[in-house]
Amino acid sequence: MQVKPYPTELVKENSSSLRKEILHHIGMMEHAIQTGTTHNDSLFMGKLGLSLYHYSCFEYTGSEEHIEKGRLHLDEVFLRFNESGSSLLNPSLSTGLAGFMSLLNFLSKKQYIYQDLQEFEEIDKFLLKQALHQADHDFNDYLHGSFGVLNYFLDRLPDPAIQLHAECLLEAILKNIIHTKDGCWIRNYIIAKEETSEMNLSLSHGQTGFILVLLKAFEQGLLYDKMHDTIRSMVGLVLKQTMTTDPENNRHSIFPNTVHEATREKTYNNRLAWCYGDLNQAFMLYKVGSAFGIQQYIEIADLVGACSLDRLDAASTMCVDAQFCHGAAGIASMYQSLFAVSGRSFYEKAANAWIQKTIHFLEEGKLNLDFSEKELSLLDGYPAVSLVLLDAVYPNKGDWKEFFLIN
Repeated sequence: MQVKPYPTELVKENSSSLRKEILHHIGMMEHAIQTGTTHNDSLFMGKLGLSLYHYSCFEYTGSEEHIEKGRLHLDEVFLRFNESGSSLLNPSLSTGLAGFMSLLNFLSKKQYIYQDLQEFEEIDKFLLKQALHQADHDFNDYLHGSFGVLNYFLDRLPDPAIQLHAECLLEAILKNIIHTKDGCWIRNYIIAKEETSEMNLSLSHGQTGFILVLLKAFEQGLLYDKMHDTIRSMVGLVLKQTMTTDPENNRHSIFPNTVHEATREKTYNNRLAWCYGDLNQAFMLYKVGSAFGIQQYIEIADLVGACSLDRLDAASTMCVDAQFCHGAAGIASMYQSLFAVSGRSFYEKAANAWIQKTIHFLEEGKLNLDFSEKELSLLDGYPAVSLVLLDAVYPNKGDWKEFFLIN
């Protein structure tokens, strides 16, 4: 497939001067993280996220100091947990026990900590019970609902007891799947139950993220035939939702955010980000296309990804700050992951361009224009932004992106 070349005049080469500039901003963010305080324990908002940040910094830099800091944050969470003062009393990946257990599993596999996870058997049972309840009520969110728990269980395999949990939860989720003539989809809501009538296409809250988690189940052999057919059907329905772009009238996105179940009305904006937008679907299509050997998916991903390359301003991306969730660092990270999964050189150039835009926003003091008080949040603050910049300097050394489904 022929794609137009990336606008190279907008890309400064990854030279030694750019490397120095990146490292300078990493140092500035490290200082802000070190001097800041948070009383939140969670993975995406608090101390567990800071622990992941420091262990990941060690992977990039080899600095033993980061190992010590990562362990310190983890010890503080354990202390509050043992004293019954923890805020991690819900099953959420983002703010609760699924995030806690996911990080322990991640660090144990890397042998950064030595923790027998079978000691947390009761927490695993609690997570299964809560996730089954969530699935039964269509609360399937990746960040907050049943899919965050499912992703944790899949990362624990091949533990036999956890495999039973994962298969039980998968069956519960698939039991309520919606079948249409064009394919199937999974309900979810973020705030209000009424949202279950909207088919959300995003990575963070919708079908793209669900497909990526189900793909992990498929690749590990769980409910193999059922997973294969379900994923194919879900991808087919997502592809049915494409829209005609019209850049002259500021319509840049190929995929909508949501589609109403009954009216088929689509909600639309130009978001380009980690959480929502066309880069979500491009990444998912590469992953599924590669796993299933479907060249058509890869070619569509090439087209969707290439069509995003000229989108560099706020009007065409809705990007106005540096943060990870829906800021410049998240876009840079998506392009880094798209390059890693596809090998297409235009993604590497795009990632460099968005690294520079991230630096520009940081220089303007625009970390997060939505939440100024979340500087220590992994999702919304300095830690993930710093990790994205580290990934630009030391490519392919950190595995933290698996928590964001873009590894």
